[in-house]
Amino acid sequence: MILTYRYRLLPLKSQHRALEKLCESQRELYNAALEERIDCYRKTGKTRTYIDQYKALTECRHALRDLRELPANLQRWTLKRLDEAFQGFFRRVKVRKRKAGFPRFRSKGRWRAFGFAEFSGIRFDGTRLRFSGMPGGLKVHLHRPLPECADIRSCVFRQDGSGWFVCLQIAVPTPEKRAIETVIGVDLGLTVFAYCSDKGEIPNPRIARRAEKELRRRQRALCRCQRGSHRRHKVRAQVARVHRKITNTRKSWLHTESAGLVKRADAIVVEDLKVANMIRHPILARSIADASWSRFVSMLDYKVEKTGGHLIRVNPRNTSQECSRCLELVPKSLAVRTHQCPACGLVIHRDYNGSLNIRRAGIGAEALNVIGLR
Repeated sequence: MILTYRYRLLPLKSQHRALEKLCESQRELYNAALEERIDCYRKTGKTRTYIDQYKALTECRHALRDLRELPANLQRWTLKRLDEAFQGFFRRVKVRKRKAGFPRFRSKGRWRAFGFAEFSGIRFDGTRLRFSGMPGGLKVHLHRPLPECADIRSCVFRQDGSGWFVCLQIAVPTPEKRAIETVIGVDLGLTVFAYCSDKGEIPNPRIARRAEKELRRRQRALCRCQRGSHRRHKVRAQVARVHRKITNTRKSWLHTESAGLVKRADAIVVEDLKVANMIRHPILARSIADASWSRFVSMLDYKVEKTGGHLIRVNPRNTSQECSRCLELVPKSLAVRTHQCPACGLVIHRDYNGSLNIRRAGIGAEALNVIGLR
């Protein structure tokens, strides 16, 4: 399996300038490759593929010294990123049958990364990264060690308002799936972030809601600034800092809660929610985005894979309406937080009832999968 380890870089002043120069050179290459694709289609009606531009890059490296001084895998990563943008564009056009956002030229404010398509042309000795175009070794702050059997496949350098980071994509052996002895059903919500079938609750931290007041104050200050002024640039950085703090706080909290949940059971059952559709709700959209259900489930996915556990997704239909004891359908609105079954008399919390239904559906789905009926 492929895992990503993110580390902070500690560049010197000369290395900081070199990183910015490399980032700018790859932005220019991206825009040039995009212009080539557009021009080719206008003149011939055919599009340039990644392979075509890959071969053209080899010829340009022989002819131009500036390109030849940089590692080839660095420039191939940029071409691959453009190709992925076009693949996403064609996929959206095919599925949605409407305008889906054509890849656009990148300004300096919209290009903050470069990378190596393969871990070739770059070396990592455990503390420093070395590659052409970088004076000396680029120091990496290893706040946690890499796995001993890690095989580094590629890396990406990113810049945000707090500095430069490197993301190392490593391949590690996938452990064997362990036997299922304990199963937990998880009902994701907003009043409570998650209610588990073992009666465990994960409270909703509402991280963005807590930072709303400060963010609103910063944004009002930004609106008062004159466009193009130094003051506006400074206040804009303050707004970005608040957004970054919200993102980092939420990510850290999700990592902690997902890791704790994975340790509690061999199999975790969740609903296969269509969050992209749910986030269109006119009232609950902001709360759903703040909860980050999709990111939480994706973290559960790779954590259970890493530990040999199981993640089972089930159909969310009627998981909150059915009675977990007698399976009677008991319709209720979102405002009703207690499940009261008129057939069997069961009275429990709505989310706890949903988690029991999710767990039962997950056990049935896993049993069908084991005997080969799915």
